[in-house]
Amino acid sequence: MRFLAKNAKVISFDFFDTLFLRPFDDPEDTFDIIGIKYNFANFRKLRRKAQTEAFREMTKEGRKEINLKNIYNNFPEVGHLRLELEEAEYSLELELVEPNPVIMSFFNEMVAAGKKVIITSDMYFDASFFSEALEKYNIKQVPLYISADQNATKRDSGEIFENIIRELSVKPDEILHIGDNQTADVIRPGEKGILTWHYNPEHLANKRRGQSLIGSIVSGLHRTRSEDIIPAGTFSELGYKFQAPATWGFLKWIKLQCITDGITKLLFVSRDGYSLELLAKEYFKEKLPSFDYFMGSRIAFNLALITEQNFISHIPFLMSGSDGLSPGELLERIGVEPPNDEVMQSIGIPASTIIAPDNYELVSKFLTAYRTEILKVCQLNRRGLFMYLRELGIKPGDKIGMVDVGWSGTTQEAFEQIVKSFMDVEVVGYYFCLANTPEKKRRESKHVMKALVNTESASPQIVDKIYENRMAVELFFSAPHETIIGYNPLRNRVIAVADVGRAKAKNHNEIISSLNHGLASFTQDYLAFSKKINVRFSPLQLAQPMIDLVTNDNWRNDPLFGQIENFDSWASSRNQTMKFADYFKKP
Repeated sequence: MRFLAKNAKVISFDFFDTLFLRPFDDPEDTFDIIGIKYNFANFRKLRRKAQTEAFREMTKEGRKEINLKNIYNNFPEVGHLRLELEEAEYSLELELVEPNPVIMSFFNEMVAAGKKVIITSDMYFDASFFSEALEKYNIKQVPLYISADQNATKRDSGEIFENIIRELSVKPDEILHIGDNQTADVIRPGEKGILTWHYNPEHLANKRRGQSLIGSIVSGLHRTRSEDIIPAGTFSELGYKFQAPATWGFLKWIKLQCITDGITKLLFVSRDGYSLELLAKEYFKEKLPSFDYFMGSRIAFNLALITEQNFISHIPFLMSGSDGLSPGELLERIGVEPPNDEVMQSIGIPASTIIAPDNYELVSKFLTAYRTEILKVCQLNRRGLFMYLRELGIKPGDKIGMVDVGWSGTTQEAFEQIVKSFMDVEVVGYYFCLANTPEKKRRESKHVMKALVNTESASPQIVDKIYENRMAVELFFSAPHETIIGYNPLRNRVIAVADVGRAKAKNHNEIISSLNHGLASFTQDYLAFSKKINVRFSPLQLAQPMIDLVTNDNWRNDPLFGQIENFDSWASSRNQTMKFADYFKKP
C-alpha cells in the first residue's frame, strides 16, 4: 500500500468497511436494530424492498444513484413514522460508525505527507453524513465524492472516478484508491487506469451468512473493541462470543421469572450457576430476590436422601455412569473411603475389577454389603445440608428459585425431596434448556420447571440438538472448582465436600477462568454498546450465538475442545482418560 502511494498524488479511501467500521458483520443489521427499537415487525425485509423500489424509480427517471429520501419515499409501510424512522436510521448509522485503526493510521500518514486525500463512497447518505462522522472523531475534513451527491457511482461504470480525475486534474495512474469491494473498489477504478489496493480483512473474506443479529454484533464488538485483549483462537474468545451473551440472556430471563413467580430466595446451584452469580452480584443485585451461589449437586442431594430404608432403590443412582471404574473409585466419587484389597476380596469383589454390564450384579452386591459405611456419609450429608440451608437463611414458607443449566430436572427432583423433608417450601426450577427426555416429561407433572429454551420457544429439533451437545453448554456454565458431592458439618459451619476426580481434569480451572475473562470483557463492551444504541435485546436473542454454536456440529472440530479431558468427575477413572468428544454421541 505504501509502495503504491509513493508516486500517487491523490489517495482515495472508501468509507464503509474500510476507513470506518460498524461494530457488526452485516451492514443491514442496522435495520434489525431499528425494527427492535420501534417494535416494527419485518422492518429489515420491508426496508430492503423500499430500497429496491427506489432503484427501480431511479432507473425509470434516468438517474444513476438513490438517496435516503428516495428510499423512504418508497416505504409506505412506515406511515406516520416516516420522518422519525428516516432520521433514526441516519442517526443510528452515525452513532455506530467508528474509525478503523488500521486504515485510519495510513489516512493520517498520507494527510501528514501532504498527499491529496479524498473519500469516495457509494452510499445513499449525502456528504453531510461523512463530514459529521469525521468531525465526531476529530479527523481532518477532506474532499468528499459521494454517489448520492454526485449522481455517479463506483460500482456501475466507475463514473465517479471520472469525476475525480476531471475535477482534480490528475492522470488516472496518479490516483491510488483503497477499498474493500472487489467490483467497486478494484475492478471499476482499475478499468479507468487508477491504482488500487484491495482491503480484504479476514472478517470480510469469511463473512458468515445467516448469522443471528447478536452473533453479528458480538463478532463486531470483539473485532473493534477487544481483539487485542481477547485473542482469536482462545477460550477467552469462546467466552466472549458464546458464554457471555448466553449468560446475560439467561440471567435477564431469570430476573423476569423471579418477578412473575414471586421468588423469595434464588439459588445458583454449583457449578452451573457460577458465572451467573458473578454477573448477578455485579449488575443484578437490586433486580433479583436474595440470592446465593449454592454449593451442591445432584450427587450431594441424592446422597442426603439415602437411608437404610431406601438404600436398595438408590443403587441404580450409585452405579450410574460407572462403566470403566473400579469398585474403589465407585466409593471415592461419593466421598467414601474404599476398603483395602483384602477387605474387598473378603466381600467377594477384587479391587482390580473393572465395572461393566456383565458384572453389574456383583457390584450391586458389593455396594449392599458396604452400605453401613456409605450410609454414614449419607447421614453426614443430610445433617450438613440442613445446617447449610439454615446458614443461607432458607426457612419454611420460602419460594425458592433453583438455577441449573438443564436438562431433565434430576437435580431439582433430588433437591426438592430432601429439602421438603426438612421444611415446607416451594421450589421452581429455572433452566437454560429443558430436553425432550422421558425423565423430564415425567418430572414436569410433579415439579415446576421452566426453561429459556424448550419446545415452547424453539423447535423440537433445536432442543434435541442442544441436548445432544449438552457437554459444550455445560462447559460454558461451569466453575473453576471441583464438583460438590456432599457436606461436612462442623460445630458452627458446614464445609462443602468436593470430588477431585480419579483422573485429573486437564487445565479445567484455567479454562474456566479464561472463559470468564471473555465474559468480563464482553460485559464492558456490551453495556457500552447497549447504552449507545438504546436498544434492549430479548433473553432468547442474547442466547442465540450459543444455540447456533451447539446446534451445528462444526464446533466439535475446534481444537480448543479437543484439549479438554476428564470434564465430568462422576465418570472419571484412573483406568481411562475421557476426551471431550467421548461425552457426546458421534455423528
